[in-house]
Amino acid sequence: MQQQGMSQNQIVDQLKAKGYNSSQIFDAMNQAAAKGGVGAPGAGPAPAGAPPAPPHGGAAPPPPPPAPAAAPAGGEAGGERFEEIAESIVEEKFNDFEEDFKKVKTKQDSNSEEILKLQQAVTDLKSGMDNLHKAIVSKIGEYDQNLISVGTEIKAMEKVFSKVLPTFTENVNELARVTKKMSPKKK
Repeated sequence: MQQQGMSQNQIVDQLKAKGYNSSQIFDAMNQAAAKGGVGAPGAGPAPAGAPPAPPHGGAAPPPPPPAPAAAPAGGEAGGERFEEIAESIVEEKFNDFEEDFKKVKTKQDSNSEEILKLQQAVTDLKSGMDNLHKAIVSKIGEYDQNLISVGTEIKAMEKVFSKVLPTFTENVNELARVTKKMSPKKK
């Protein structure tokens, strides 16, 4: 691209438009500069037969950041371009970090909502169990009262029978004697 007379800004803009990120562009420019001054910030045009260094593909992980080097050889304009590229890389990395942080925050919020729902479900379940326990205790109390009442009624019936039974037995015996007297005698 430099052989075609494009400035570094134009080269960077073109490569970004093709989908390369700033880190890849910067690495490619540094590699080209190391091989003979091609594409380095502030460096002159490439030698006539030298092919431009291609940026890294998106599939391979980017190489480690280059070791700090001396100030670019292009003077003030090259230094500014270097700063722009460095700032662009930092901004991209920060944006990536920000996106990842937003994803984590969203997941945390989602998990917090799920935990609150679970806590509410446990509270509701506990309340239901307490109500069931109270209802069972209440029913047992009712059955106990009914048994006491039935027992009292049975005792009352016993007293009545103990008073009435002798009279009843006496009346039955008398009735038997009367029937015996009235019945015709066998011959």
